[in-house]
Amino acid sequence: MKSKKVQERHNQVNFSFIEYINTLNCCMCVEMRGAGSTVLVFLSLIVLSLGLTSVYAQDSGQIPPLSVKTELPLYDQGDSVIFTGMIKTLVENNIQDVTLRVTGPLVNGTSSNIVQIKQIKPQLDGSYEGNFIVSGPLWQKKGDYKIIVNYGPQKAETTFFYNGGSGASDVDVPPPPPPPTCGEGEVLKDNQCVPFEEEPKCGTGTVFDPVTGTCVVAGGVECPPGETLVNGQCVAEEPGGEPEGPVCGTGTHAENGICVPDKTGTSPGQCAIATAAFGSELAPQVQLLREVRDNVLFSTGSGTSFMGAFNAVYYTFSPTVADWERQSPAFKEIVKTAITPMLSTLSILNYVDIDSEQDMLGYGIGIMLLNIGMYFVAPAILIVKVRGLISKRRL
Repeated sequence: MKSKKVQERHNQVNFSFIEYINTLNCCMCVEMRGAGSTVLVFLSLIVLSLGLTSVYAQDSGQIPPLSVKTELPLYDQGDSVIFTGMIKTLVENNIQDVTLRVTGPLVNGTSSNIVQIKQIKPQLDGSYEGNFIVSGPLWQKKGDYKIIVNYGPQKAETTFFYNGGSGASDVDVPPPPPPPTCGEGEVLKDNQCVPFEEEPKCGTGTVFDPVTGTCVVAGGVECPPGETLVNGQCVAEEPGGEPEGPVCGTGTHAENGICVPDKTGTSPGQCAIATAAFGSELAPQVQLLREVRDNVLFSTGSGTSFMGAFNAVYYTFSPTVADWERQSPAFKEIVKTAITPMLSTLSILNYVDIDSEQDMLGYGIGIMLLNIGMYFVAPAILIVKVRGLISKRRL
């Protein structure tokens, strides 16, 4: 009887222990499943964040500061090379032209032979496009050609292959691109969409000129008897003679009762002396001066002010010097030899990064001092030395 009770207690203990073990296993399984779900969610978030970071990095690095590309990689004689590009950062209140040069055929990836030069006006969104014809005496050799574009200090390049030709002027003119479609509140001006601005109200005898954006004297204005046109308005004539005209400043003269600018024979965009010395506006030396002026000096306020003061002096004598060069080949060679060292010093500006007014002033003053040393200090030292040697020999 006693052994039977002991056996029953033993069975109860075994059953309680087995039930405890099963309950513990169930709790552990539930906890493991919850932990596994948490780890899976955490790993998914890490992978997603890495993917978004890589995609953003790729998108942000796709647009360079300046780009250019051609429509096709290969062209034959007479084809039209269509090129497009993008300027990443465009200052809308100071838009400059994009300068394009084509050099080739390339030897070891480079060439100093310029076969084409163009200037393209970019759109307000930074894009630009243009074309040129591969024909003529400069397009005879077969090989790779490089397109180089400059916008301020920025530079971009691309290449294409040309199959060569006979030098004939075959023309494959592409159809002109359709004009852009302007949105509401915009008008088409110079093939660009600009905001519409209401015309200002002009006074008596004047009308609005859309080209200059100012009020000008209306053509064909006739004053009644006893009145004359002064400053765009009809006023009564003074007794005893015609009224005195307005007093005009330097560079202007009186015409029809108003001050108008004097007409000059040379436009401010021409390098008259260098063009006459080297024979063509497409000469590499002339193009170097134009690039330094448009892409370097005009990119800063101090450079623009310097060019304004320089042009006021330069264009008072440059047309006369250019005429002398055309009349005298000997004088032309003297001028060419004289300005060659200056061109070498100015070429330095094409190989430095000018990002501020301080950089422009520093490099500008340095180049001016270098030219003063070459053209004045060095000859003065040489003259003193020669005079000293002559004096010693006389003694």
